[in-house]
Amino acid sequence: MNNKKRIQEKFLNAMKLKDGTPLISVDLLDWLISQEFFMKPAAIKHHGNYTGGLFDHSLKVMENLVKITEKLDIKWQNPRSPYIVGMFHDLCKLDNYIFENGKWTYNPDSILKGHGEKSIILLSQFMTLTEEEIMCIRFHMGAYETDDWDSYDKAIRKYETVLWTHTADMYASKVTGV
Repeated sequence: MNNKKRIQEKFLNAMKLKDGTPLISVDLLDWLISQEFFMKPAAIKHHGNYTGGLFDHSLKVMENLVKITEKLDIKWQNPRSPYIVGMFHDLCKLDNYIFENGKWTYNPDSILKGHGEKSIILLSQFMTLTEEEIMCIRFHMGAYETDDWDSYDKAIRKYETVLWTHTADMYASKVTGV
C-alpha cells in the first residue's frame, strides 16, 4: 500500500465514532483528495510546515479534542462534534499554499479570505453544522482573535467547547509542534 493510501485509510479510521459510525460522506472524502488535504502543509513558517502537515495537524487537534472531551466528560450537541471540529477547523488552508520550484509558497490566486469563517463555508458544502460546531471552528484561534474579542468571549460563555477547541489546537501546534 502506498503512503497516500495509508494516510487516507488512517483518516477514514479516525473519522468514526466509537461505535464505528462513519462521520463523513464519500463526496467529502473525494473533495478532500481533490483539494490535496492530505498533502498540503498546515503553514509555511509555523507548525506543520511540510508536505502532509495539514492532515497531521488536523488529526492531532482532533485526537486532543476527543481526549479532552472524554477526560472532562464534556457534552456536545452532537457526539460527532469533537471529530468534525478537530479535523476540519483549518480547511481554510486548502488553497493558501501551492508547490512551486520544489517548495511550498503562498497562493496569490486564493480568492476566499478568512480563517474560521472560510473553514465553515467550505465544510458546509458537505454537512449541516450545529451552532456549537460553527462557533468552535469560527473561534478556534482563541486569544489570537484580537479583532473580535467580544464575540469570542460570548461564544465561550455559550459553548465551553470553544475554549477546549482552542486548547486542543494550541497543544497540537505549540507543544507537539504539529
